[in-house]
This record gives sequence, C-alpha cells and structure tokens, in this order.
Amino acid sequence: LTVMWGSSYLLIEFALLGFTPSQLAGIRITLAAIALLLVAAVLRDSFPRDKQSWLHLAGIAIIGNCLPFMLIAWGQQNVESGLAGILVAVTPLCVVALGHFFLPVGRLGFTQMIGFASGFAGVVLLMGPESLLAIGGDSDQLISQLAILAGAFCYASATIITARMPAIKPLVASTGVMLIAAVVMLPATLPALAGLSAAPVAALIAVVILGIVGTALTAILYFWLVARAGARFTSLFNYLVPMWAVTLGILVLDEMLRLSSLFALILVIGGVLLTQMQSGKAAD
Repeated sequence: LTVMWGSSYLLIEFALLGFTPSQLAGIRITLAAIALLLVAAVLRDSFPRDKQSWLHLAGIAIIGNCLPFMLIAWGQQNVESGLAGILVAVTPLCVVALGHFFLPVGRLGFTQMIGFASGFAGVVLLMGPESLLAIGGDSDQLISQLAILAGAFCYASATIITARMPAIKPLVASTGVMLIAAVVMLPATLPALAGLSAAPVAALIAVVILGIVGTALTAILYFWLVARAGARFTSLFNYLVPMWAVTLGILVLDEMLRLSSLFALILVIGGVLLTQMQSGKAAD
C-alpha cells in the first residue's frame, strides 16, 4: 500500500498535464470500477442486499474516494508531489482523533500518543522551514495545502466508516464503493472521455495506472487490511508514504532533498514502532 499509494502523487503530477482534477478523479474511479466489476463477475461474488451496508459503501465512495481524489489533485496544481505526500500523512492523526470518539476500542494510550507525536514531529521536520513558511505565504499555496489536508481528513473519516461497516468481502466492498463513486463522478468523467485523444501520452499512462493499480488494487488491500488489523493500524502506512513520495519526487521530478530527511525518517519509524507496540494485541 505504501509503494502504490506513495506513487500516486507522482502519477497525479503527470495526469494533470492532460486532465483537470475532477476529470482525473472521474476517469481514475471509472477505470477502477470496471476492473473490480470484472474480477467480481469472474469470482461470482454477490453484492449485499441490506440498506445499512449500501449506506456505508456510499459514504466511503463519496468521502473516501470522490472528495479526496479531487481535493488532492486540485492541491497538487500548486504543491510538489513530495510535499503532498507529507501533508496526507496527517491521516493517521485524524484517525486517532476520530477513533477516540467513534470506535469502541479507540481510546488513546500514553505510549500510542507518544508514538503519534513522534511521527508527526518527523513529518514536520521533513517538511522543513521552507514548507512551513509556505503555509503562511501566498494564498494559492496555502489554499492548495489546505485542500490536500482536507483530503487527508476525508481518508481518515472513510477509515472510521470502514471499521464500523457490516462484514463484507473486501472485493465486494471495493467494487460496490467504486461503482457508486463512478456514478457520482459521471458529470466530470463524460467530458473527459471526449478529450482522451488529445491528452498527452504520459497523462494517459498515469491515469490508467492510477485507476487499475493505485485505486482498484489498493482498494482491495485496504478493505482486507482494515478487516484484518483495524483502522488505526491500517492508517500507519501514511507515515511511510511521505518517504516514498519524497524519494520519487527527487528521482523523477528533481524535487529538493533536505538533510533533515534522515532525522525525520528516524522519528517517523520510531513513532510507527511505538504505536504498533501499543496496539499489537488488537492487531493480532
């Protein structure tokens, strides 16, 4: 999940060369829905028939896919891919805050609080003074970063909804979510389809990978991991995503490498280990 999701920010940079944020989200979701539907048809999995399950799936579709895909892509028009990955790393902090109120086993322990504080400190250190100053700088930069942070909050909210969802097979849940999201995004997807022939090849390749690998495959793994290890543990990969996103930004897009990255990595990994120690029994 870290590798696939962390690569999404780089792919979004290329996809934005040919599509608007809403078009990118619509095509990405539609491709994922088609791929998941084909797999579900081959395996002959049946969809749930109760209203409660579909309400949960609809909530995840809108809050966990439509909104964050558009918000993050919109924000990346003014924010580097590495920084976008770092900003989304606040997701587990949001999961902890929401889980404290909405999950039956979501009460915070001292070791867990220390672990998340360490991880957050690592993220801040990784951002560096230039990024922190940019947050208080021109309005375009600020609004773009706030949009990405809003997308992170959407991801966290969807994780809580998933944790409270009735038991559904990961593939069935993923397919249902993407089908609903694809329908919601139709107004943005249809105009984008008409302009596919004019889009740059790099943008087309990026959006296809985002849809099949970065959305369809990760959706299956995501639902499986939440069911297996819980919402809070699943959210921990967000602390590793910035490392991957920053690395790709450096190697592919020539984004800046800071010496503080090593110290940030130590803080982040240390925070992850502390949090796992606290929630190890629940994860098992």
